[in-house]
Amino acid sequence: MNSLFCRIPSLTAVVTTALVTSHAYAASAASKTLPPNVPPSMLSQPNCGDCHTCANPTRQDDCLNACPRHTKAHTTSSHAAKEAPDSFVIDKLAEQYAGVNFNHKLHANMSEMGQGCAVCHHYSPPGRIPACETCHTKVANPTELRQPGLKGAYHRLCLQCHREWSHETDCKVCHQQPPAGAQPKSIKDNGDIMGQSHPVIPVPEKRVYDTPYKAGPVVTFYHKEHVELFGLKCTSCHRHENCSYCHDLKKTVAQKKTMEQVHAICSECHEKDNCSTCHDTKERPAFSHSTTGWPLNRYHTELDCRACHPTGKPIGKLMRDCSTCHAGWKTENFRHAVTGVQLDEIHSGFECTDCHVNRKFTKPPVCTNCHDDGRTSKTNPPGKRVERKPK
Repeated sequence: MNSLFCRIPSLTAVVTTALVTSHAYAASAASKTLPPNVPPSMLSQPNCGDCHTCANPTRQDDCLNACPRHTKAHTTSSHAAKEAPDSFVIDKLAEQYAGVNFNHKLHANMSEMGQGCAVCHHYSPPGRIPACETCHTKVANPTELRQPGLKGAYHRLCLQCHREWSHETDCKVCHQQPPAGAQPKSIKDNGDIMGQSHPVIPVPEKRVYDTPYKAGPVVTFYHKEHVELFGLKCTSCHRHENCSYCHDLKKTVAQKKTMEQVHAICSECHEKDNCSTCHDTKERPAFSHSTTGWPLNRYHTELDCRACHPTGKPIGKLMRDCSTCHAGWKTENFRHAVTGVQLDEIHSGFECTDCHVNRKFTKPPVCTNCHDDGRTSKTNPPGKRVERKPK
């Protein structure tokens, strides 16, 4: 068999194991006692057809099916939190770590917001749920990503929630501190996500996609720009991906995605944008703020996007009134010389709105409110022109 879950040395071992296990099940079913390491949910006599396609397998014709454990490993049923104690100590790896005081009742109540018991117990058949170590042994199979050792199984389950909820993944969050001077035994587990440095995945500068959209078949996606300029995190787009996205041992042919699925990742920020925002007939250059109709001046070019655009919201258009950000600007605290004109004694006493009507600072000042001789700020500046000093 190809599956490492069910790898066994010979057909003799298959038949012998099947017969012994079958008799053990039958005997335990009659006496209501269990063989060692056999969960109560497996009391019923096994069906030979689960593994064999014929009634009488032989060495020459073993007629083996694909291992059924792959599908049964994700069997779930409804359980109540009261079936387990409110709390207990997880100490199966006590020779490596101090035990973990685990509040089962608290975690069980929280799991009701998601998939129930299946959040942790991916194999929870009717009856008693088997312990993790029934399948996940202390010594991991180094070539089977789907079956981590006990250490790896614990970490995979716990950390996927702790990273999202508390963002704390330090060992002491769960583990009791070992006695002073103790030297914990190290267990190597290739399936463990703690202490394993994943090879660095290079961040692409950009990706150019050819799409079936005839009006704009080319989409240029600047990946680095979205991360460094717009401040997106990996989980902003890749939150539904996991190890199996790349490490799938039984990769099936990818099904064609619907238009909704294709756009789902981008729609959170671009839901109200037109198709032309991303689609074009040719490859596009990188983002420039001038394409928004508001080229940044020298005081804004080095600011982070979130210095003006609110955090926690998709970046969108802002009001071009300077008071949107600079609400506290007054003639007393604003250095007008930074604009290239140092106001004279007369004009320095005016309010901003006396010349900048409706606080439209991007438009030329209006002089007609006080002057009727046709002068403008260019022909008759309200002070002395000065050189703009570097910041």
